[in-house]
Parts: sequence; C-alpha cells; structure tokens
Amino acid sequence: DTTVCIAASVEAKTFGVKTGTKVGDAKKLCPGIELVLARHALYIDFHHRAVAAVDTVVPVREVLSIDEMDCELTGRWREPERALGLARKVKEVLRASVGECLRTSIGIGPNTFIAKTASDMMKPDGLVLIGKDELPQRLFHLGVRELSGIGKQMEKRLARHGIRTVEDLCRRTPEELRAIWGGVGGELMHRRLRGEEVAG
Repeated sequence: DTTVCIAASVEAKTFGVKTGTKVGDAKKLCPGIELVLARHALYIDFHHRAVAAVDTVVPVREVLSIDEMDCELTGRWREPERALGLARKVKEVLRASVGECLRTSIGIGPNTFIAKTASDMMKPDGLVLIGKDELPQRLFHLGVRELSGIGKQMEKRLARHGIRTVEDLCRRTPEELRAIWGGVGGELMHRRLRGEEVAG
C-alpha cells in the first residue's frame, strides 16, 4: 500500500486516482479498484507495435512518450475530411493489430500543441479536429491547467495575474505573457494558441 500508481485509467481518474497516488489511498478513493503490477517489458513491446501500426497509415514524425506520437499531414491530407478519415483508419489499425481493447484519442490541429490539446479534450477514445480558423476561440472554455506545459506552479502564477482560462490568456499581449512567464515561453504560448508552429 505504500507504493504508488504509475498509470490510472480514465475511470480511476474520475475518483481522483492519478500518477503518484499511493496504492493505499487509491483503494480508499476508488473502492474496488483493480491494481495491476507494472510490466515494463510488455509496455515497451506494445509501444513499438503501436508506433509501427500508426506508421503504416501515416508517417510518425516524432515519438513523444510511450503512449503518444506526432504525425504530420501534408498537401491534400490536411483537408479536414481526409484528415479525419486517416485518423479513423489509425484507430482501426491499432484495434486490429495491437489490441481490440486499446482506446486511442486523436487530436488534429494546425500545430503539435493544438493537436495534443485536441486529443486531451475527448478521452479515452476521442477524435477531435480543431481548424486554424477556429483559434483561439475554440479553446476559450478550457482552464489553463488543461494546456500542455502548464503545471501547478504556473497555474498559480497565472492566477495571480487574473488568468484562469484560455480566454483570459488570449486577452493578453505577447509582451504581457513574456513578462508573466519571465521569458520567451509566454510569447511562444501566445503563438501556439493561434495555431502557429513554433520550435522550443
């Protein structure tokens, strides 16, 4: 009971179980929780199989983590209906070649940041497309913590400046965000939220 949970299903998360939650606490938060011992070699095998499966449909540009990858669509594949068709095919191929119980959330957007945000908007088995013409308004309802790269400390810092939602964030100028971030990160966030592809 003194060990910790390293991964929680979406269902367990609704009870408050997350990465780092002690097993004893997880049992209290989520009565009847099913605990599984970590099997790293198996996870790595599934990871490689998933990457290979996705790569048969659309080239994997970058592997971001054990369960996350970034693909780039070019030319006519960027057209919304074609992009959605590819995403559905990815889901199909993963189910068929990696595991029928595997749930996959896919986000499509004008940059990696927006695509990641889109994939997080509908878990555990979603498909969300956000067009550049919808930005940043489509994200206004989100809390700042729902954005990739904004942790607990940054959330507190933004709150001190009256910024709690993406709408609040988007009302600030690049210069204001640079000052709040204490560096170029604020300007990069301003650009990413508007669908620009920026490095760093």
